[in-house]
Amino acid sequence: MPTKEEPVQFTPAYGSIYNVAGGDPTTDPNVNFDTVGPFSGTTPNTVDDSITVNSQGVYTVTFTIELRASLAGTSSNIIFRLSINGTPLATKQIEYQTFVAGAMNEVDVVSRTDQIALNQGDVIRVAIVSSTGVITYDNAALVVTKVA
Repeated sequence: MPTKEEPVQFTPAYGSIYNVAGGDPTTDPNVNFDTVGPFSGTTPNTVDDSITVNSQGVYTVTFTIELRASLAGTSSNIIFRLSINGTPLATKQIEYQTFVAGAMNEVDVVSRTDQIALNQGDVIRVAIVSSTGVITYDNAALVVTKVA
């Protein structure tokens, strides 16, 4: 007589880190995160601005950031790349470019979401690859959620 297969148990894993205080892309090679959000099955770390996944699987990784360009009459450009174990991924990139006209500040929010197969112990960061002009950031968020 055939036996019924037991359903596969899925244990949720998630984690988040945020930046409330703001940051200057010229002072750090990674986006600075200062606040840990909810987490389970991951290890968020504001000292090294990372989230470590504690189990292998497919994860949704979302990065959102508010950018502020503020020097009138200049162009500003910044490139962010998702980094796994210290290696920035060229295909997981956000590039922001603007020209500030007049005396106005330019403020924009950019975001990117990817699904990535990760191994136990992988460390996720957001690297600042390059920055030109006068640009700062705040209200950044890095959120990792295991989906399979």
